[in-house]
Amino acid sequence: MTKIIEAVVILAVATQIIPPHHAPPIIRPVAASGILGDLASTLNERLFPPEDYINYDVETKTLSIVEISEMRARDIKRRLARTHGYGADELARMIDKKDLINTLSFEEHKVYQQEVERRKWRRFKTTVIYTCVAVLVVMFWPLLRHAWEVAHVNFVVYTDRRKHEISRCREFHSFKGYFGIFLLFIIDMLTFWLSTSVLLSWVMTSKYFFPTPNIPIRPVELLTPKGHDAGAFGKYGINIGPMIISWFFRFLSGRVEGMIGTAMSDAFQNQRRKEKEEMKRRRKEERAKEKEERRAAKKDAKGIAKEIARQRDSVDVKKDYDEKLRKFDDIPAESMERNTNNNAFMGAHGFSTSNFDDID
Repeated sequence: MTKIIEAVVILAVATQIIPPHHAPPIIRPVAASGILGDLASTLNERLFPPEDYINYDVETKTLSIVEISEMRARDIKRRLARTHGYGADELARMIDKKDLINTLSFEEHKVYQQEVERRKWRRFKTTVIYTCVAVLVVMFWPLLRHAWEVAHVNFVVYTDRRKHEISRCREFHSFKGYFGIFLLFIIDMLTFWLSTSVLLSWVMTSKYFFPTPNIPIRPVELLTPKGHDAGAFGKYGINIGPMIISWFFRFLSGRVEGMIGTAMSDAFQNQRRKEKEEMKRRRKEERAKEKEERRAAKKDAKGIAKEIARQRDSVDVKKDYDEKLRKFDDIPAESMERNTNNNAFMGAHGFSTSNFDDID
């Protein structure tokens, strides 16, 4: 959209003809608020010139025959002189008051008729203009609709691009990128203001137009030999002031976009470096955690091995005990009785004995 606007501006400015030896005539700005108000006022003045202005208070400004009859002769002469432009000689020839009354009544009626005719003409002119506008809108409605769609698409593309740039700045935390986008927004607004001012300067003037310098180039004077008269065409030239400002805006836009690109690249590199450092730190923590887990696993394995060995020793002791019991159960009854008697004898003589002495 910006390139299209710039192309239109260059085309419009390239064909803009201005007087060479002095600045363009300064036209008093209309009393309106903003460029749109000035445009509406200018169109109203072009379509309805001041001579077609309708004075809606004409009935109160013109006097009737009854009101004129009640006036004094001196007041009638004063009104004829001030309002209708009668001279002293003409008023001096009107001696009778009836002549003064008839003359003023005729002049007031003539003013009233002029206002009525002007009102009819303006109403007819308004009707014709509205009819032509309606016909043109109906005829060129597809073109207008297409132009509106193109403008809407360009606006959506512009806003989406700016939103994407802002989201990237927010993603990379680049304050320099935010500042660059703000500068781009200001430059785009100034470019749009310049383009609108140049296009509307063909049909109107306004104090709200973009202030452009007057730098005329006169091709005829450049082609005319030195010391010769360039003629009527030598008095005109091309104002390249808007071209220079437009080129300056494009230059600034390119530099700001380059600054934004550099800032985004630096922010991306910083983010990549931070991500790598964070990844290294996480890997280091994971390795330390794995090492601690392996150490704890080894410690648990040693404890489990000791527990298994202890349980194995207890099982072996139990097996020995069971085997001894089994051997005791296999001893014959006679041998057990003999051993019992021996034990009793040994106990009687002071010897200690046990039923399991022969087991070992």
